[in-house]
Amino acid sequence: MRPRRQRQSKTGLDNSMLVYSRGQLFRILIYAVTISCFTYPACAHVKWFNNEYCVSCTPSKLFSVFNGFWFLLLICFSLLTLSAFIFDRAYFDKANQWTERKLRILRAPPEDYLRVGLGIFLVCLWWNSGILLTPELQTHNKLLPWLQLILAFTTISWTTTWIACVGVFFLYCFALKVYGVFHLLDYPIFLGIAAYLAIHSLRLNSLLPFAGSVLVTAVSGTLLWASFEKWAYWVWTVPLLAEHPTMTLGMNPKTFIVLAGFVEFFLAYFLLAGRFLGRVAALILLIMFVSAVFDFGFIDLVGHLLIIISLIVIILQGVQPITNLVSFPRLGVTNGAFACLGILVSVLGAYGIGYFGLHHLLYG
Repeated sequence: MRPRRQRQSKTGLDNSMLVYSRGQLFRILIYAVTISCFTYPACAHVKWFNNEYCVSCTPSKLFSVFNGFWFLLLICFSLLTLSAFIFDRAYFDKANQWTERKLRILRAPPEDYLRVGLGIFLVCLWWNSGILLTPELQTHNKLLPWLQLILAFTTISWTTTWIACVGVFFLYCFALKVYGVFHLLDYPIFLGIAAYLAIHSLRLNSLLPFAGSVLVTAVSGTLLWASFEKWAYWVWTVPLLAEHPTMTLGMNPKTFIVLAGFVEFFLAYFLLAGRFLGRVAALILLIMFVSAVFDFGFIDLVGHLLIIISLIVIILQGVQPITNLVSFPRLGVTNGAFACLGILVSVLGAYGIGYFGLHHLLYG
């Protein structure tokens, strides 16, 4: 027997959300799944390809960002996320065991990949002198490229890798002084990688169990912040889409950018709170970042090299203590999934307040 159709309640929804039919909602869900695999602007850092960005300029108005369509997408992604968390909690043990068996062919420890990757990254910075950690951070200091090359050589051995970690911290602080706090909040991943490798290099045994959590948190935090940038400064991405019109999948540019921000935010949170789902999210993001290189070239490869390798490390290392902290493993499948979704929405709200509130505080 089919259940009776319930009348649509207007409680908590504005009129702009009620005009969407069930067919339109279904298309949004299909777009959400499709865009997870084909949204290159979700991972292409717009500041590297649009020189007219202005961090100190006023972002889009709140009512323009968090409109009816945005909340509709939030509902759609929340439903998808709840289903994903239920599946993750029900099957993560078997899925992780199967994955571990397949990954045994990779005998090198995950941290070795990141150590070598940091060395290659620093050589690339030396080769393209004038870049300070990431392509849009430019410097005319003649000594910094040679410092980056010296730091690259220290990653050859674990014994001296901690020196490169200190150097990355110094470069981040130097960029912080030149470009300001708000701009550098785009890149906490550098601090996370430096801390992760320093723990292994200095053999800090008491901290080794938490090194992976530091890396996951830094990567997730970087992508969570970037998703809000897409919403607050969606106009920065429009010129990029004009050069690559096929990326929009036929959608309106703003609609596409907002949807890309949701994909990035939710996948980034899955890195942190997903058990087997964290590995799946890392793999999807990895495919997106690698695919973007074919469209955006060498600059994109250099800029995203460390995040690409970090995602590989996240796939290899599996569940970390931070995941157990935020996924409530003792609550069971359904209750735990709802708790995870509640934390996700809370994180979304906190990032929204932090992003717009901090910008107003710093640039008023």
